[in-house]
This record gives sequence, structure tokens and C-alpha cells, in this order.
Amino acid sequence: MTAQDSDADALPRVSARIYRQNAFRVTGLPLSSTGRDIRRKADMLAVIEKTGGQIPTSDILPLRPAPSAGDVRAALDRLGDPRQRLVDEFFWFWPAESGAARDEGIAALAAGDPDGALRHWTAAAVSGTGAAPGDADTPGDADTSGEPAAPSEPVAAGDAASAVHNIAVLEHLRALEVEMGAEGEQPDWASVYSRWGHVLHDDRVWDSLVARIRRTADARLDVGLAPRIRAALPGALLSIGAEIVVAAIGDGDDDRAERQLTAMRAAQLGDGAREALGTALRAAGEPWADQVGELCEEAVRLATDTRAAGLDQAAHILDHSAGPLARLDRMLAPDDSTRVRTHDKVALDALRCLLLFDQARDTSDASAARDHLRMIEVITRAERAAASEAVRGRLAENREILDKASIRLTCWICHEKPADPGAAITRWMHGDVVRAVRELRWNKVEVTVPRCRSCQRGERGRGWLAALRCALYFVVAISLPTMLFTSAGGGYIFLAVLVAFFALIVDLNVVVGSAGRRQREHIDLFPPIVELREKGWRNGERPLGVGGA
Repeated sequence: MTAQDSDADALPRVSARIYRQNAFRVTGLPLSSTGRDIRRKADMLAVIEKTGGQIPTSDILPLRPAPSAGDVRAALDRLGDPRQRLVDEFFWFWPAESGAARDEGIAALAAGDPDGALRHWTAAAVSGTGAAPGDADTPGDADTSGEPAAPSEPVAAGDAASAVHNIAVLEHLRALEVEMGAEGEQPDWASVYSRWGHVLHDDRVWDSLVARIRRTADARLDVGLAPRIRAALPGALLSIGAEIVVAAIGDGDDDRAERQLTAMRAAQLGDGAREALGTALRAAGEPWADQVGELCEEAVRLATDTRAAGLDQAAHILDHSAGPLARLDRMLAPDDSTRVRTHDKVALDALRCLLLFDQARDTSDASAARDHLRMIEVITRAERAAASEAVRGRLAENREILDKASIRLTCWICHEKPADPGAAITRWMHGDVVRAVRELRWNKVEVTVPRCRSCQRGERGRGWLAALRCALYFVVAISLPTMLFTSAGGGYIFLAVLVAFFALIVDLNVVVGSAGRRQREHIDLFPPIVELREKGWRNGERPLGVGGA
């Protein structure tokens, strides 16, 4: 077992319910309970279960709702395991070690006055440091009561250590209670992590924990467990914070999630805190990454079984992974390995489904163009989903191949709808002209410009509309003078027809002609035509001046 493994095992199964499952809070037993006290509690529980009596609750911050008999029994079992008991003891309130018969802070908690307990421990912590009350560099720099802690005589180091520890536990517990639905003000997580920072950096707290381990006189515990708990504490605290972030994101409460993340990132929990934060967030986000992985694997399996379904499965991956990916993006840094791996898996498995579909599709089918355009849309989305440059580059290469192939499958006029072979525009071009003494040789090629039925109908409609306007010009030119100048003869009609003729010329040149020129210019930009022009080819079947055969 490595040292790192030992540190991780020192605080196992820590969650946001750590205080609701704390064996001392559930059973109501004090930290000084002996094996005999635990057995007596178990016997009393058995009697209560038989008689149907009410299970007594803890005097200190009693749980609501009250724990069940099964909860109490499970807590008693944990107290029978020295390592689990030590963890529960660490996350509960330590009584003063000065030998006083009554700990004022714990008494205040039992009386339902947590603010009073906090004031007492703040004064003890400040007095133990030898600093003035309210010193910002001491563990007691915040007093929730709004009243300064009363100066007192310096207290024993053990009592000061217990006070520093208890302040952190109380603020943490109260914050978690609110996060889990209890009434209360919005938790100040920056303050909570600051309190635990004082615990981590105060050697007296850890000396006190070592002393507690020695007092157990249990061979199953060694004093080396204290430094391992100290090393594991940042990761345990941040894993609880990560659990809160996950719950907030799942509830759609982005502000709450961001507040927690901000406090976690700013927490001063030692040199390894940054690495511990990444580990905690990755572990919390792993279910979302697993969800995406299962989604991708199922889609690839279905696409492999039925390749014609590959396009639909690729779109399915991108549609249904968007939510989990967005949640991971909220939690993890852009370069986090879990985030990058999950994003890249979505992109690559979507590409894999597309390739399976491409192998099976019938390019001669009437829906081939529509499928091709959809493939471009899906692979573009997959490219955006990728996180690493290598995967984005691979997606970009495949997208460029599809883009080039789509030139002949998409209407060149509107660039939106699939091309229809029956609506295509053809243009003859000639080139490679060779002039001999008595003959002229050249090559010619017919370029097909793809067009959709809708654009073809639009062009025909413009032609019919132009013809209708021409007819209207002459009808008006003949009828209007006849109605207005009935006795003037044909002179006015002739002038009107002449005007109509000029209007027709203007219409054909300005309206019809400009539309035709724009279309011809656009067709000249068709890539195969551009390539031929760059090689010196010209429009027409034959060079100028050469008659037909």
C-alpha cells in the first residue's frame, strides 16, 4: 500500500451527510463513551424495539426527523470499529481537555444555542493564541453574534485546539444542513473553508488528535493515523463541496454551484489543495462521464448492427450528450483529463457512426443528397464537441471531404436544398486548343451545375412573369388611348405602342437581364468551372469563329 493510498483510506466514505450519519449525533453518546456504554445503548435499543417505545435523541443538535432504530444500530456498529469511530470523533465536537467538569460550548449546543457555543469557542481560540479578540489572523476572527468575544485568561493549548476544531465543525455542519434543505441563511462557504484551513495549519489540533488516539490504547490504531487524516482532510472537504456542486447543477441552480466552486477554488487548504480539488471534481463528475460513455457505446453498437442507422445514431449521441457535457464543463477546467476524454469520446464515436453509415448508404438514392447535407451538419457539431486539437483536426479533415463532395449534391443557386438531376444547369466549355496549318483541334466538356427544383421553378416563374408584363404593356398601350381619345384615330395608339416597346426594352435589360447576369456570374463561380478557367478553358463548345460541323 502506498502512502497516498493510506491517506485516502484515512477518511473513507465522506459525504455531505457526514454529520447526519455521525455515530455520536445519531446515538447521542458522548465522545468519552466506553465499550460498556455502547453495549448498554444497544441493549436499551433492543428493549425499545420490543416494547415499541420512543428512541431517545441526542441533546446536541438532534436530527430532524429522528433516526430510526436501524440508523442507531448502524451507528453503534460504527462505534465498535476503532477507525470508523475515530473519523466520527474527528467530525464531532471535542470537549475541553483542561479537566473542567462542564464544557461551556457543548453545554450551549445542548441548550439549543449554537451561536453561544461559537462565541465561547471563539474566545477560547483567541485566548489560546495570545492575540486580541477579533484579530483577523486568528481562528476566531468572525463572531456571528455581532458582539465581540469577552477577553479571558489564556487557556490551555488543548482547550484552544478543541475550540479551533469545534468552530470548523459547527460552521461546516450548519452550512451542510442549509444545503440539504434546512432553514437558514445562505452558507458562507469561504468562511467554512477558512475555518478548516485554521485546523489544518494548527499543529495543536493534530497533537490533540494524537493524544486522543493514544488514550484509546487500542492496538488497531496507531498515532500515524493522525498525519494521514491531516493529509486526507483537504480532499475529503473538497469532495463534500463537489457533491454540493453536482446537486446544485442537477437542480439547475447555477448560482449556488458557482458560489461553491468559487469558495473551493479560493480555499487555503495546503499545498496539495489544487490537486485535491481536481480529484474531487473529477470523482463527482464521473457519473456524468459514465453516462456519456454508456450512451456512446450503445449508439455505436446499434450503428454497427444496422449501418444504415449510423447517421441517426451519430445525431443521437450529440443530442443526448449535450446535457452531461454542459454539466461537466461547469465543474471541470478546460484542460481537465476527464472533461477532454469525455468530449473527445462523443466526437469520435459520432464520427464512427457516420463512417459506418457512409459505408452502407446508397448514393444513387433520391435521399442521398439530403443525407449528405445532414452528415455535414452532424460532423460539424461533432467537431465543436471535441476538446483536443488532435480530435478536432481529424473531424475537420473528414468534414472537408464531405464539403467537397457536397458541391455536386447541393443546389449551387440557393446552397441549401438538395440538387435534383432533372433541374441541373449544363454549360459547355472548351480548351486545349491546338492550331495546325489546316485544322484547329480542341477538347470540350459539359459541366453540370447542380440545381434544385425550387430554384428551377423560380427561374421559370420569373420568365413567365416577364412575359406577362410584356403582354400587359401592349394591352395598356392599345386600350388606354382608345378609351381616352376615341376620336383621335390611331396616332395616339401608335405613340402608346412605341412607349410600351421602350418600356419592354428597359424591362428586359434592367429586370430580366440583370437577374440573368447575376445567375451567370454566380454559375461562373462553380468550382469545376473556376478550375477549368484557371487552366485556360473558355465558355462554349468550340472556339470563336469556328462553325458547327
